[in-house]
Amino acid sequence: MKYVNAGNGKMPLITLIAILSISLTINMPGLAVSPMLGKLRDIFHSSEMEAQLVTSLPNLFMIPVVIIAGKISTPSRQTLVLATGLITFLVGGIGCFFAESMVALIVLGCLVGLGCGLVVPIAAGYISEWFMGRSRQQDLGLKSTTSNAMVIVANIYVGIVAAHYWHAAFVVYLTPLIPLALLPFMTQKYVNKHRILNTVEGETADEKGSSADKAPYHFQGKTSTWMLVSLICLYMFLTYATTSISYYAPFCMEHFGMSTTEVGVVTAMYYLMCAVCGAFVSPLKRFFGKNTLFISLALCALGLFGIGFTHNFWIYVFSSLVTGFGYGIIQPIIYNKTTYVAPNRKLGVEYFGYVLSANYVSIMMVPFVDSAARKIFHSTLPTFEFIFSGAVVCVLLIWAILKRKNYVFAINPDSAAPTPTEIADAKKGAAQA
Repeated sequence: MKYVNAGNGKMPLITLIAILSISLTINMPGLAVSPMLGKLRDIFHSSEMEAQLVTSLPNLFMIPVVIIAGKISTPSRQTLVLATGLITFLVGGIGCFFAESMVALIVLGCLVGLGCGLVVPIAAGYISEWFMGRSRQQDLGLKSTTSNAMVIVANIYVGIVAAHYWHAAFVVYLTPLIPLALLPFMTQKYVNKHRILNTVEGETADEKGSSADKAPYHFQGKTSTWMLVSLICLYMFLTYATTSISYYAPFCMEHFGMSTTEVGVVTAMYYLMCAVCGAFVSPLKRFFGKNTLFISLALCALGLFGIGFTHNFWIYVFSSLVTGFGYGIIQPIIYNKTTYVAPNRKLGVEYFGYVLSANYVSIMMVPFVDSAARKIFHSTLPTFEFIFSGAVVCVLLIWAILKRKNYVFAINPDSAAPTPTEIADAKKGAAQA
């Protein structure tokens, strides 16, 4: 049997593959079939709003379910919750093959979202529970890579087959079959039987670097709550801002006479760079050092402004890559910090439920916030949403600089765990608040 480093010992490679396979599903509801919304609108002669409900309502359903799943997914229930979520997702996906109305697609899409919501916190929770130190950071990066890469593959596939037979596009909703097949390799029983834990005498140099993770360096009480709220706000508003590329690039680029193929390239570059950076987050964090978060936020703002203030396809491609680069680094870092913000490792899945729900809240809020902002500023610019989103990221950057000693924004290239000093400083800050 092949093993991988788990930070505190060895974990079967098949278990890591099984855990990562869960992430194949977490971005699928709605987003996977978005390239054919226009075709669905024409087929069923529905309104644009009805077509958008195919993508937006599943995400709305996921928000409370993700939080609930985080609470109920205790170690003894994780396998049951995961299996229930994957089967529910699969049933909804199979139903889409036989749907013959927009209402049916919307209802089945909500069922898919319900199943996916049960799965989302466990995808990160397993990594938080069974991996430590640098291995945990690396695997959380691979989690981001897996989910973003699947979006790219799904969008390309849907864009090709939808033109010929739209029902075939819902093959992407069969992805739960993969983690279901690998489910036996990620049960508590299998992991406890096959993993190899290190003794103190047998620690390697890399594993010693994760010693802070073994110590009780977790935020507690009111401090933990404040750290959680800060991570949620950072993740929610950053995701909201960068999602502008998916939401508004088609309309903006069409306004300037660019083709749908060019739109596909621009949006794909964003997800591609997110996927690449997720795989290399650890070396990138060591390269940028303590300024990693500031540089990443600045790149996100630069990319959004690049689209907002120009009308050139190649600049759009470059800007999309830059934005994806910045976001791709930050996303797994936020995941990793969540594991330490939780008072203990057992509450890690619940805290992931809160943080990951922010992702779906941000996706839902994009059109409403941007519409309100456009009215407030009385703007008619076709690129207004990108400029406004860039400004939002600038506010996040200023917040990060002002709170640079706060664990939420502080980066220690040598250890992901908070130091005792950071714990103490955060406790004082929470007490003053």
